[in-house]
Amino acid sequence: MNFEPQNPAEIIQLLQEMEAWSRANAAPLPLEEEIKTVWSGIGFRIGKHRFVAPMQHVREIMKYPQLSQVPGSKEWVRGIANIRGNLLPIFDLQGFLSQAITPVRRETRILAIARDKLNAGLIVDEIYGMKHFDQELFDARMQYDVQWRNYMQGGYDINGESWVVFNLNKLIESQDFLNVALK
Repeated sequence: MNFEPQNPAEIIQLLQEMEAWSRANAAPLPLEEEIKTVWSGIGFRIGKHRFVAPMQHVREIMKYPQLSQVPGSKEWVRGIANIRGNLLPIFDLQGFLSQAITPVRRETRILAIARDKLNAGLIVDEIYGMKHFDQELFDARMQYDVQWRNYMQGGYDINGESWVVFNLNKLIESQDFLNVALK
């Protein structure tokens, strides 16, 4: 179709037709979506309790390594592991928190943490991987049925599952945690 307008009225008519065709065939505008702020962490289990640790505090997740014992240390200090040429002290998190030593099973994992000059591996029963939560659902007053409240920082209740935020900063700043020697 070769249409060459001859006068201004034809040009205006052609432009109006083009506009009508464009409006009729244009893609709709996207629906307005509510943007939610998401908090992410690493989900893990100690005993029957589910926890989540902030992503920025966990350096690595690893299988239970071969350990060398540390003489004169508390029972929850499980030993030292050689991880790619670096020594990593391994601590039983449940043993520290409740005096119940974690049995090593196939699903037992180590959460490797690092902050300032402190590197440590924390034994947990199981890892659930990355967990993402809508920050609006955070409950700072979440009730804990565990005895180690000093290290808890609220949590999320999603589909009937409680995910307690474990404050690794409070743990590694704790003198109880840093004092590993027997008296």
